[in-house]
Amino acid sequence: MFKEDPFMKATSSELLMRNFNEIFIELDPLKRAALLAESYTEDCLWIHPGGRIVGREGINEAATEIRKHFPEYRYTVTGEIQTMHNVATCRWGSGMPGQPFHYTGTDFLEERDGRVSRLYTFIDQKLFQS
Repeated sequence: MFKEDPFMKATSSELLMRNFNEIFIELDPLKRAALLAESYTEDCLWIHPGGRIVGREGINEAATEIRKHFPEYRYTVTGEIQTMHNVATCRWGSGMPGQPFHYTGTDFLEERDGRVSRLYTFIDQKLFQS
């Protein structure tokens, strides 16, 4: 698990990977809330095809809903993570392990003081398509 160190701040690419490998696959909302507190600013913003969410609590609620629909899905980075200043971006896919992706997208993450301040998610395929 990512440990907070007052002398080390996470880079935007590290935060992006943590999003995929820990935060958005965590099934327990309380554990996810702790991860969000370590990784996201209090005033964080997530903009995605379904709308705009402000704050860690709202992101946790949205992630809980995603996990309810897709509890076994995992995220896989499908291309190079690109960074510029305090921003990171990458393409990704999500689905059952060992299966073709159910949906794919691109994330742009903005880091401030070692935490995610803004996350923009673009979905290539509708999240709830059959």
